[in-house]
Amino acid sequence: MTWLYAEANPFAGATGSFTGQIDYLAKAIAAIPHGSGLVIEGPAQGISPPPNVVVSTDPPYYDNVPYADLSDFFLVWHRRMLGKTLPIFPTMLSPKSEELVADHVRWGSRAAAKSRFEHGFEQVFEALGKSHDPAVPMTVYYAFRQSDVEGDGTASTGWETVLEALMKAGWAIDGTWPMRTEQAGGLRVLGRNSLASSVVVVCRRRDETFGTTDRRGFISALEAELPGALRRLQQGQIAPVDMPQAAIGPGMAVFTRYAAVLEPDGSKMNVRSALARINEVLDQVLAEQEGDFDAPSRFAIAWYRQHGYGAGSFGNADSLARARNTAVDAMDREGLLTSRAGKVQLIKPEDLNSEYDPAADAHTSNWEALHHLIKVLERDGIAPAGDFLLEALSRPDGAVDADLVKELAHLLFRIAEGNGWTKDALSFNTLVTSWPEILEVARAERTAPGSAQGAFDFDEDE
Repeated sequence: MTWLYAEANPFAGATGSFTGQIDYLAKAIAAIPHGSGLVIEGPAQGISPPPNVVVSTDPPYYDNVPYADLSDFFLVWHRRMLGKTLPIFPTMLSPKSEELVADHVRWGSRAAAKSRFEHGFEQVFEALGKSHDPAVPMTVYYAFRQSDVEGDGTASTGWETVLEALMKAGWAIDGTWPMRTEQAGGLRVLGRNSLASSVVVVCRRRDETFGTTDRRGFISALEAELPGALRRLQQGQIAPVDMPQAAIGPGMAVFTRYAAVLEPDGSKMNVRSALARINEVLDQVLAEQEGDFDAPSRFAIAWYRQHGYGAGSFGNADSLARARNTAVDAMDREGLLTSRAGKVQLIKPEDLNSEYDPAADAHTSNWEALHHLIKVLERDGIAPAGDFLLEALSRPDGAVDADLVKELAHLLFRIAEGNGWTKDALSFNTLVTSWPEILEVARAERTAPGSAQGAFDFDEDE
């Protein structure tokens, strides 16, 4: 374990200083509505809240953080300095027996740790359900991104356990929504079991009169409802890296609508199986969005899925292009790909022409706009990227659509992540997370004083 810390000047008045920390606390306290409060120290499993409370909680992330073990690093020094002053250090080390984390080392096996964690969560949410105000949803924050690949698809033990416990405690999932809570230097790292955002799970008490359905009925309901939900998520400020977790909400809203979803053998579908089905339909919906794009972009998506930015044979590329009503030679001339010596290869963002002018290009596509936008963003930053987007959207032929560029980044991220192309995935994810700022620059350019530029109908929800 390596601890990271900052040796800041305590009197500097900047972030990390003593006065800065006090100022942050004072601002937070000033923003809290006035009134009395009650602080209780004890295990959450034994909680007895007063009636009609509103619950918003950030529970432990399964086995992701060993909170008690980390506390021991500090407790031994605090106890030595403050043990005689504050009666809060009765033990040599932090108590661990009632800690609600799935620590398989402490509890003997992963199965035992999972069972104990799930049972503890069920106890907590059952108690909260008895006291919670039914007029207000409960919100549960979660920032865990583990994926387990098994025979029935990809799921997550952490998510599965939390959702299973919520359902057993009588809660239904209304939806999920990401919130920017994690720092870029902390949890926000691709390839780790963490998210760019915390995902807020919105819950209400389950209606015990719900009926049952079978697997086919559940999947049909997902196919009917998930496309619209996914479109709304993409139009928001959600990062592609968080999309599978955010899609759990509308998917589980369908699953928890029923008292039971029956498998072909008559058994009840569990949460792990439901999450696998949600992921399958999510991939299917993203694939179906390909029909929204122009012909060159549809070709490039299909070629990227097969080869990434690597080379493939001209014969295969020609067949794929003809099926999408375009031609390899035309896309070569337009700078979308290279076709040399019987090999075809998509052009990476960093290899694109630095002098490209989207307004002067005779033929362009959403694929080209996306890739040039990534190049400008990574090379020059937000403001030049916003200028580029404005130029691309100013084309009189309307060849570039802002919503489709963003959707394309979501789709390509999913493909890149599934193939382990981390650098590509990071580029697509960064573009989407920067999209509000890029769009803001484009708006500012459009409305500058004295500008003759006409207005674009940007979606205010983006």
